[in-house]
Amino acid sequence: MSSTDHASSTRSMDDRMIAAMRFVLAAVALVIIAIDPSEPDYHIAITYAALVLYVAYSASLWVCAWRTIPSWLASTTHWVDVGWYVMLTGFSGGTHSIFFFFFFFAILVASFQWGRGSGLRVAVVSAVLFSIVGFTTAPSEPAFELNRFLLRPIALLGLGYMTAHWGGREIAFKRRLALLKDITTLANPRFGVDATLGSVMEQLRAFYDADACLLATADSPTRGPSLRRVDRSDPEAGARAEPIAAGVGRLLLDLPATQAVLSRCVPRLWTWWLPAAGGRVYDVATGECRAVPPHVSGILEAASFVTVPWCSGHETLGRLCLTASRWYAFDRSDVYFLLQVLGHVMPTIENIRLVDQLASTAAEVERQRLGRDIHDSVIQPYIALRMALVAICQKLPPDSTALKDLHEVFKLIDLGIADLRRYAGGLQSSNASASGLLLGLRRFAERFTGATGIAVHLETETFGGVPDRLAAEAFRIISEGLSNVRRHTRSTQATIGLTCNNGHFSVRIANDVSPGSAPVAFTPRSIAERATALGGCVRVEQAAGNSTVVTVDIPL
Repeated sequence: MSSTDHASSTRSMDDRMIAAMRFVLAAVALVIIAIDPSEPDYHIAITYAALVLYVAYSASLWVCAWRTIPSWLASTTHWVDVGWYVMLTGFSGGTHSIFFFFFFFAILVASFQWGRGSGLRVAVVSAVLFSIVGFTTAPSEPAFELNRFLLRPIALLGLGYMTAHWGGREIAFKRRLALLKDITTLANPRFGVDATLGSVMEQLRAFYDADACLLATADSPTRGPSLRRVDRSDPEAGARAEPIAAGVGRLLLDLPATQAVLSRCVPRLWTWWLPAAGGRVYDVATGECRAVPPHVSGILEAASFVTVPWCSGHETLGRLCLTASRWYAFDRSDVYFLLQVLGHVMPTIENIRLVDQLASTAAEVERQRLGRDIHDSVIQPYIALRMALVAICQKLPPDSTALKDLHEVFKLIDLGIADLRRYAGGLQSSNASASGLLLGLRRFAERFTGATGIAVHLETETFGGVPDRLAAEAFRIISEGLSNVRRHTRSTQATIGLTCNNGHFSVRIANDVSPGSAPVAFTPRSIAERATALGGCVRVEQAAGNSTVVTVDIPL
């Protein structure tokens, strides 16, 4: 069961429990005032009628809860309850009403189902409305009790704030546990480290509803310092690491490796009575904290940001940063939660890197073996056959009509040998890496054009790179597609398009059709088998202008 399904199931059980408790409270209240009619002592008939209606309303919600309550109804029931309680309080004596305690039920529901903000709003509104109704319907002196009038709204505010705070924390803890579970289960070695880091960054950005998430990585043996960035407009950009020499990424890496920073541009009113509201610098090694220096708070032009170091053991790998346009978007607990997230991600990244390296090495070794086998067991018999035919030609008289036929056979044999050598060389080449895919394709296209006369055009404007092993498969698919164009068509040009969009990697192979010839419906079996093995699919379409387009779509 996914985290979304589990959350939906939990919400349904909570809705049924809340509806049942609402009905029980209403029914018990009706029974109690029937047993002891001393209260309410004002507007008795109207109070009984209102309470009976509330019991019927609660019973109908309980019945609906066993089906599916619409989200708009579930998010407003606590406000409807507040309206009922205000009405019952007004009809039954104001501040003396026994229905005062029902307000805490609405505060509990709002806090533990919808969070701290909703609970605080219900507490404040309940206290204000109770005070207004209580004062309006209060009896005159000496029956009016000032202590109840003052104490009960204060109790609603104080206990309501505590309830809202605890309810909000519980919801936050559940959301964090769900995020940690999703992060540890999203990894797929086939997608590689880059795609995994990009997915983690986008999940963190969406979790906090932040404007952007940045990951600056320090120098490594294979690449220099780099910066990844995802934002609302480009959630897939985290899979691409851009080199940095200066700017924001360098400023983040220049921060001490043991320090986490929480910076907030709070309104001046808050800083007057809460000096730490502007943020703090936390030492993750010693636990000490201090005020944010001015040069640190100005690193990013954002209302608030939080940045934590990304470490593996005693080695600092880089720094993660989240920015938001809301000054209250982050707090101290988020600093330690982000450190925990990175701690969970690091073993996953190491496992993916190890699996990817082992698989890439095994695939490279297998390609080298296949290349040697093709050279030794397939090409050599072709060469021996050609040599035997040459010996036969030497025995024939010069004016023999069979010589012309044999020369045509020589051409076919030479083309076959050239194809096999090109295929074996492709297997043994090192074009199967994400960084070398484009370079390898350009070189292959030049050789292909020189050997066949078919012009190859590459379209890679929206291509941001793919994992190494997927790049290797993409190279094989493209080479097979161009080989099909040469063998099965009379096209003079072909177009190769590479795109990465919406979590999918697409390869587009298009070729024109000679004038006067109709496109032939077909399915490239070898390409289809490779795509299926990668979890993708193949589409063959006849586009405008008598061109055939083969599209391979692979999910990332």
